[in-house]
Amino acid sequence: MQKLLRGIGLAVLATAATLPCGRADEIDLDGQPWSSGASDADNESCVEPDLGAGCCDDLDTDCPSRRFYITGIIGASFGALQSGGINTEGNFPNTGRATDSLLTAGGAIGTAFDRNNGLLRLEVEGRGRDALSGTTNSFEPPTPSYFYSVRAADGWSVMTNAWRDWNLTERLGVYTGGGIGAGGYRLTVNDGVVSGYGHVGGFAWQAGTGTTYQLTERTTIDLGYRFFDTVSDSLPLTAIGSGGAPAGSYVSNFYASELLLSVRIYEPFRSRPVR
Repeated sequence: MQKLLRGIGLAVLATAATLPCGRADEIDLDGQPWSSGASDADNESCVEPDLGAGCCDDLDTDCPSRRFYITGIIGASFGALQSGGINTEGNFPNTGRATDSLLTAGGAIGTAFDRNNGLLRLEVEGRGRDALSGTTNSFEPPTPSYFYSVRAADGWSVMTNAWRDWNLTERLGVYTGGGIGAGGYRLTVNDGVVSGYGHVGGFAWQAGTGTTYQLTERTTIDLGYRFFDTVSDSLPLTAIGSGGAPAGSYVSNFYASELLLSVRIYEPFRSRPVR
């Protein structure tokens, strides 16, 4: 959980630098429009280096724009835990996989950049997952005679994502993209002869697609699919009742197909401009 909060905190710092520059027109204390007196040519000289464009007024439709957003995410994760490694007490490889349907939830913060017929969205996403429980094979050849009881709890992931949105109509759109980051879980395994317990995790990636619908100027709902995967990691095994004698390792890999419902709010902390 600390890794998840740390990743979200870094994302806040990263996206704060991408907020657009302010309007040239403000309101004075008498409620009348006030202008700095700068000409159009002066305004054109206010350049944001990363976009190469002038400071954009909210009424200007010709210059590139970008918007900060936050997203709430909830959905179903159809997870699988693939087993590997060697149980040295039986001198056999660990095989098989455990599957379970899990709840996943989290959020994302990012910046959306206007592009031809859509958006380019860059974001940092953090999510958690319910515990996965099941069994995998131990002492396999010729037929498994022992089975691991496995549990992967406290699942987490922090991802840096890039999504490309395309508009189909004024409100309806589709998108595709993916991301890389890190993920992990707290793993418990026990086959009655050996056992293991500890936190595992490492590099993670995801790819996905989905459909968006714009409810209002600032609010969009998103129904999407993700394939999420983590690299394999090893958990030491010990012989039960031996005082901690090594008994090989249990290598696990978590991956999942996920259906997610998201609500995205653009510029959530910014009031509407005075027209």
